[in-house]
Amino acid sequence: MAKKIAIAIHKGGVGKTTTAKNLAAALAQAGKTTLLVDLDEQANATKGLGVDPAQVPVTLNDLFVSTEIAPASAVLTTDVDGLHLIAGHPELSRTETGMATLRGADPTAPDPIMALKGLLAELDDRYDFIIMDTPPSMNYMTINALAAADELVIPAAASAYSADGLARTIEAYERAVGSYNPALRLRGILVTRFKRTNAAAAVFDGIGDAYSDLVIPQLIVESTAVDEAEQLNQPVVLYDPESPAAQGYKRVAEILSNGK
Repeated sequence: MAKKIAIAIHKGGVGKTTTAKNLAAALAQAGKTTLLVDLDEQANATKGLGVDPAQVPVTLNDLFVSTEIAPASAVLTTDVDGLHLIAGHPELSRTETGMATLRGADPTAPDPIMALKGLLAELDDRYDFIIMDTPPSMNYMTINALAAADELVIPAAASAYSADGLARTIEAYERAVGSYNPALRLRGILVTRFKRTNAAAAVFDGIGDAYSDLVIPQLIVESTAVDEAEQLNQPVVLYDPESPAAQGYKRVAEILSNGK
């Protein structure tokens, strides 16, 4: 049975998608069969693995829209051995709106926040890990990920305004545990985009003071290799495996694998 991990925070620009695809790739490189699920309408995790969502015959959105489509038909191989992908698509935005409308209009209809959990159940025994990349907000796609996940990893950039996004995400986590997914575990906060500046150090110290027991013991350092890899639609762990960021993601993948 796969360990399912949601990568989520109510804030953009923190390296969330970069974290999702690099952790998924690092896990695969470590010999763990891994599925990356792209729930973001921007489909940047999909594009970041060199896949054009417009050219994909079956995306995650198709699975949400039609229960007659087998989830396995949406699974794509990637350039990383052992890493598979279910692609995101811009139409996820419309589907998310429909989920919210359905929830309000017909209380007797199946709960839309459990849709992803049902889809992944059919793939559970094929993978060691399922990593879910989410939109930068607590919308129905992110809630679907929290409902389906065993664990939550919150990526937080060592930059201004991270505190609000962290607080709102932890509130969403607590609502999930209190209602629709009591088994969900907050695996930790991963500090990303860390620069060796006084400002970044101050943000890091603030996160540590507020959430000391939750901070994953590995920083992701800001690296030009990440930007270069993004331009080439590759994970940095594939593009430049010796770069500081790649080494950081490999270490986090090891921590997640070992359950420590």
